[in-house]
Parts: sequence; structure tokens; C-alpha cells
Amino acid sequence: MLIQKRFIQKTNTKRWFWIITMVAILSLGFGVSQIVRFQEATAQAEEEVLPQLTAELEALKAEYRAQQARWQSQLLAQIAPTLTDEPDAVRRQFVDFLEEIGNPGTAALVAMLKDPSKSVRRKAAEALGEIGEDERKAGRNYDAAAIGLAMALKDDSDDVFREAIAELGDVRPTSAESLAVVVPALIAVQTKGSSSARDDVLDVLGQIGEDLAENGQSTDTIRDALIVGLNDDSTKVRTNAIAELSDIRETSTQTFAALIRALSDDAKSVRARAEDVLIKLGRSHAVSITPMLVDALTNSQSATTRGHVVDVLGEIGEALVKRGESDEMVVKPLLVALTDPVADVRRNAADELGEMRAKSPDALTALTQALADRSKNVRRAAQKAIRRIEAAK
Repeated sequence: MLIQKRFIQKTNTKRWFWIITMVAILSLGFGVSQIVRFQEATAQAEEEVLPQLTAELEALKAEYRAQQARWQSQLLAQIAPTLTDEPDAVRRQFVDFLEEIGNPGTAALVAMLKDPSKSVRRKAAEALGEIGEDERKAGRNYDAAAIGLAMALKDDSDDVFREAIAELGDVRPTSAESLAVVVPALIAVQTKGSSSARDDVLDVLGQIGEDLAENGQSTDTIRDALIVGLNDDSTKVRTNAIAELSDIRETSTQTFAALIRALSDDAKSVRARAEDVLIKLGRSHAVSITPMLVDALTNSQSATTRGHVVDVLGEIGEALVKRGESDEMVVKPLLVALTDPVADVRRNAADELGEMRAKSPDALTALTQALADRSKNVRRAAQKAIRRIEAAK
């Protein structure tokens, strides 16, 4: 009986031991589960909250730096006018310091553009250009530097004026805010100074126009300024105006009309450049440019101009044939040119019909008739053209 009681006690003890053990295990498991869940929730909160807090902190830092830069800029701009009585060397050193600190010194440099010394003003313009170029390359706002250089274009000193043009070429403003100031300022001085300076102004306008064209923005204002350049007294400036129109890929009616007028320019180099650009732009705009060329061919009193028009028409016709398109719009005016009173124009027309391998039956008929032309050169050109067309068939 005693043994039985002890066994029962041992059995009860074991039972309670296992019950307590199971409860402990279950409790421990529940606790671990809760801990894991807590850690997971904490990690999730960190993933969601910490980046947000970090972004807010960075924004505060950026705002602080911007505010600090504004205070610094305002302070330096207030210092600039107080240096008027200092020697030129001191003011130039101040400009060097402003260039070194970068964008915060822009406002003070703009103030230095009013300095009585042209050497200081020129140095200030140079510094603005350096800062503007650095800011542009870094992808930061550089409107203040560009607008400051636009102001320097009004300077009475040719040295400062030329420096401002050169620096604008490097800065190349593109924002709406800076363009609204810079482009009108450049247009206002495009007839100012030497031919070299006027040429440089067109270069800068062309560079800005290229950037605008690449960004899909309107180049109408730039185009109009370049067309004005076609009336410049300098052959070099007129030639450059044509080159810049080509670079900005301007294919408006206004551009084509201006370039066709340039085919009558007094300078051979200008005419040749206009012809090249008309061919380059006209190959892909045959429908719009051909009627204008036909009008010039019909109404021009200059055999030289008509000869250039024939060249352009021939090149456009060649492009049409290569693309497998109808050449009829080009062949018709070339057949008119084949009856021109000037032999050189007739010969040129025959050459172009042969070069483009004209497909129209009317071309062969007219060239066959030209074999009886009173000019030996025209007859030879017609014979050569017929051989080319027949070979192409």
C-alpha cells in the first residue's frame, strides 16, 4: 500500500513536471513568436519611416545650405559697392575671391560689372562665365550668371563686350528665365562693333538655337535673328548666318526664302554656302521648297541665280529618285531651264537631268532635242545625260 502511494506520488510528480514543462515551452514559443513579430514590425517601421526621416533631414540640410548661400550672396553684394575707393588691384582680388567661392558670389560679380575700371568689369564678366559654365556642367541653376553676362553686353568697352560674348558662348543658357533676357540682349547687339564681334554674336545665337532644337523647343526667334545676319555688310558674317541656320536645322518657309535670296548674293562664297544648305535641307522637304525654287527660276533676272537654283533642283530630284519617289515636280522646272536663254543654265539643266537619272519620258524627249542646241557644251551635256538615263534603265 505504501509502495502504491509512493508510485502514485511519483506519477503525479512526473505528470505535473511534464505539464509545467509543456506550459513553459508553449509560453516560451509564444514569447519568441511575439519577439520575432516585434522585430519584424520594427524592421518594417524602419524601412518605411527611416528613409522618410532621412529625406526630410536632407531637405532641411539643403534648405539650410540654400539659405546660407543667399545670406552669403546678399552680404557679398553689399560689400561690392563699398570697394569703389579701393585700388584697382584690390577690386580685382575681390573678383578673384568671388570666382573662387562660386555661385554665392554671382550677385556681387554682377554688381562689379558697374565698376569704373574696365579691367575690373572685364574680369567680373570672365568670372561670371567661369561660374556659369561650372554650374551648367554640374546640372545646377546658372540663370544669374547668364543674365549678368547679358547685362555686360551693354558695356561701352569693347573688351568687356567681347568678353561677355565669349563667356555666353560657354555658358549657353537654356532656361526660359535666362533666354528671355539673353536672346533679346544678343539680338540688340548683333549689328554692334566689328565684323568679328558680329560674327561671334551669331555663333552664340546659333549655339543656343542648336540646344533649343535638340530639346524640341522653338527656334523662331533665333532663326529671325540669323536671317537678319544675311543682310550684314561682312561676307564672313553672312556666310556664318547661313551656316548657323543649317546647324539649327531650320526648315521653315522663311528660312528657305532667305536662303534662295542668298543665291543672288554678291559674294560667291555666300552663294555657294546657300546652295549647299538648300540642298541639305531641301532633300527631305522637296514638297515645300520646290515651288519656291521654281518661282526663283522663273522670275530671277540673274543667270547665276538660275544656275544655282538648277543645282539645288537637281540634287533634290536625285534624292527623290533614290527614295523611289516621283521626280516629276523637279523634272518639269529643269525642262524649262533646258530652254533658258543662257547656255550655261541650259548645260547645267542637262547635267542635272543626267545626274538624277530622270525617269520621266519627257526628259529624254527634251534632251534629244537639246542634241541640236547651238551650244557645243549643251549638246555634249545632253548626250552624256541621255547615256546615263539609258544606262539606269
